[in-house]
Amino acid sequence: MRKIYTLLLFIVTAPAFAQEDSLKVKELGEVIVSTGQYKPQSVKNSVYQVRVIGGEQIRKQSATKLQDVLNSQLNIRFSQDLATGGSDITMMGLSGQNVKILIDGVPMTGRQGTSNEININQVEVNSIERIEIIEGPMSVIYGADALAGVINIITKKASREKFAINARVQEETVGKEYGINEGIHNQYLGASGRYKNWYASGGIGRNLFQGWKDTATGRELTWHKKDQIVGNAVVGYRNERLNVYYRLDGLDEVITNPANFPAGNQPAIDQDYITDRLMQQLQASYKFSNKLSANALASYTHFTRQVYSTLYYPDGDVRVATAPGLQSIATFDGFTFRATAVYTPSSFISFQPGVDINTESGDGERIKAGVQRINDYAFFLTSEITPKTWINIRPGIRVIQNSVYDAPPVIPSINTKFLLAHDLDLRLAYARGFRAPSIRELYYDFFDASHSIAGNPNLEAEHSNSFTGSLTWNTVRTKTVKLNTTLSGFYNDVSNMIGYAADAANPTVTTYVNIAKYKTRGGTLTGQLIAGNLDASLGFGYTGRYNEYSEMDKDLPSFKWSPEITSIISYGFPKIGFSANLYYKFTGKLPYYQQVTENGQTQIRLAETEGYHWADLTLNKKLFRLLTVNAGIRNLFDVTAIANSAVSGGAHSSTGARPIGNGRSYFLGLAFNWAKK
Repeated sequence: MRKIYTLLLFIVTAPAFAQEDSLKVKELGEVIVSTGQYKPQSVKNSVYQVRVIGGEQIRKQSATKLQDVLNSQLNIRFSQDLATGGSDITMMGLSGQNVKILIDGVPMTGRQGTSNEININQVEVNSIERIEIIEGPMSVIYGADALAGVINIITKKASREKFAINARVQEETVGKEYGINEGIHNQYLGASGRYKNWYASGGIGRNLFQGWKDTATGRELTWHKKDQIVGNAVVGYRNERLNVYYRLDGLDEVITNPANFPAGNQPAIDQDYITDRLMQQLQASYKFSNKLSANALASYTHFTRQVYSTLYYPDGDVRVATAPGLQSIATFDGFTFRATAVYTPSSFISFQPGVDINTESGDGERIKAGVQRINDYAFFLTSEITPKTWINIRPGIRVIQNSVYDAPPVIPSINTKFLLAHDLDLRLAYARGFRAPSIRELYYDFFDASHSIAGNPNLEAEHSNSFTGSLTWNTVRTKTVKLNTTLSGFYNDVSNMIGYAADAANPTVTTYVNIAKYKTRGGTLTGQLIAGNLDASLGFGYTGRYNEYSEMDKDLPSFKWSPEITSIISYGFPKIGFSANLYYKFTGKLPYYQQVTENGQTQIRLAETEGYHWADLTLNKKLFRLLTVNAGIRNLFDVTAIANSAVSGGAHSSTGARPIGNGRSYFLGLAFNWAKK
């Protein structure tokens, strides 16, 4: 560790060789977004309240996984599933299965784990150009699973230069553990080029997390080892009217779970969780005239998840485990076709009709009755009406036909934006949301040493009525200074929410059921100041989650509230090519009620998950024009787990602390960027 500090000291005090650095103060342009828009436009002009995490922030954070980037965002929380090695997300108090994860507008396939979510940490961070987040139902445009909102990951396509190469190496401790077989080892190599109207890019990265021993004994690890190899390639053609490209994304992930030896000379049962994803997409857009444009995309994803178990004997002998339930493989195939057109007959009104086709199939020994399929066909229509220059109204409807469940006849939404003054914007919206039960929830049986979960083919779709609103005040907006404040609120009323319950036929097995209803509501207050070399933001959020037991006991509160505070401070020193960045978030305690039976008496008790503080400090230093050194500390407050006061059964024993992080960690990385103009 002393060597790291010595090198860091040299980096900070070294002479700067790059005077034309990207950290220099530039005129503040508008942030452009594309998610849900008729055409790319500024955040200020969008009818939606969009949050954007730019590539510069991602680079400064020196993130090795997407969770590192989203950790500092309001209304977004994570929990860890150490049994399967996944990370679960919640947004606006709703679980991650209600969050639509998109790559360039294309939905990801491959929900996994007990939470039935897309694992966002399977996306290569180095290939991301920016991240766009819209809170609230986007079901009219993006269909099922967009009940809580959309996270759209916009990837890099090609640089402006004729040819460019970028590479990255980063080493990171895991708590106090680091070495060849410990810590985090991250490498990435990418290239891009352009010839006339053609462009191409590609990259491959490896993220090796060697696990975390902590207090585990023997061969076991507190956090499992994870080895990821992620690659991508893009080739496209662009002219004044046409833009068409093909993109390929691949993932190979192995999570290793070694076990301790039982008594005697019996073997340990080791398990590998192997995930492979191959995602292909073809997108095209064409501008017929100033009044008419169209775009289309087609995507196919092949996803497999395998559990491979071996018997490891004390003498070193390794054999394949053949006992029932120790070997399994599940395969999911997803296809998406989406086409839209935008017609603008006048400045008063625009129309966007579209078709959206999504099919998914699942196969494997854990899938009930063999291959199962879900087909979803939809037509949607939105319009953008501007009766006055200060009013923007966007109504929309979606009509659905689904092969498994009875879809609502019409899904409506309406979004409005009012320019109350040149520096004051008001956005109000209502949307009807829905989430279709997935193949995993309907047909997938998940039984292992830690889980007993059975699918339920009788599930119904979730439905919601959601209201959102925001008021943005652009207090100062000049070429070099920007100060804005946003006050926002939301309310979600969900019916038929899918949750867990004991199987009536077999209480030892957990299954999926439709809960009667669930609600969330809350608000946020955020502010951002960009002045000179300073970029600082501060945010406060307060989210309430519905207490279903309040219907049984009127003395109980209807909602349980939890606060959040976030702050990001970045300061640059252009003359020496150096920047310092601090990312902080306070996640407040999460109270909830549970029903327990003790001594034959059923009671409703208050439990809570402890709150915690999280902070990362990163430093970036430009060297010799082509090199950038990144260093810093993650998890400054050394958080590993938080207390959970829930009880199980009739006993007062705790269900255990909830894992959060690996302790305070240190990283050091080197990035190389070369381009030929």
